[in-house]
Amino acid sequence: MANNKFLNNSNDRHAAVTDGVFAIAMTILVLEFAVPTINDISSGVALNQYFINYLAPSILIYFVSFYIVYNFWENTVILFNFNKISYGILTLNMVTMASVCLIPFGTGFLFKFYHYTNANIFFSLLILIISLLYILLFFLLVKSNFEDYFKNKDLIKTAVQDSYDDGIELTNLKIYMRGVTLTLFYLLLAPVISSLLSLLFAFVSPIASILSFLLTLIMVFIIRTRRFANDKLVELDLTDDEKEFLENIRRSIYGE
Repeated sequence: MANNKFLNNSNDRHAAVTDGVFAIAMTILVLEFAVPTINDISSGVALNQYFINYLAPSILIYFVSFYIVYNFWENTVILFNFNKISYGILTLNMVTMASVCLIPFGTGFLFKFYHYTNANIFFSLLILIISLLYILLFFLLVKSNFEDYFKNKDLIKTAVQDSYDDGIELTNLKIYMRGVTLTLFYLLLAPVISSLLSLLFAFVSPIASILSFLLTLIMVFIIRTRRFANDKLVELDLTDDEKEFLENIRRSIYGE
């Protein structure tokens, strides 16, 4: 009992640190803007050039980066709804947070060098690595929380093939295959796809590479809209603990 209480307290502290990291990262993004001095801008023509060549692209990059960080924070909130979170997963989360802290630097790097291919490649790779870390966190959490399914995977497959004969419990399989955890996986996959596209577009067009991350916003909206009805899980035979667990994740995804 004492160990569980200590672990829960540790999870709460990690969640608090994680929120703090995101709050600071989102605030630092705006500090990357460099305000020109009067010596740099000495005429209306120079001001127009500054706006076109630096300020306008920087504002676009800022909003894209802000949404990316917000999206990662939102996914982290959902992941912390899993019941079993081991020390290994918490450690991996801290590695992920260390990577998130690099986003303001990557954003500032883009502010100055967005028209260079290497700058866009660096930013895209950074977001891709963080996105893959979230995917890894997801699979570790699913494996930990659905341990019964993985231990009896072969028996469950046999039961499915035999039209659910022999009375083998299938609730964990149903949750894994049809529950809101599948929606969460799709949400985590969205920035992976966006960063891969951004990486490809970096060799073609810097602006297209940056705008590719807006695909995450579109994909998240479509995923939540299309899967909303499926995630009600009214047809599944679940235990009270499983229902509570899934409802917590559902509320985190849909804000209910």
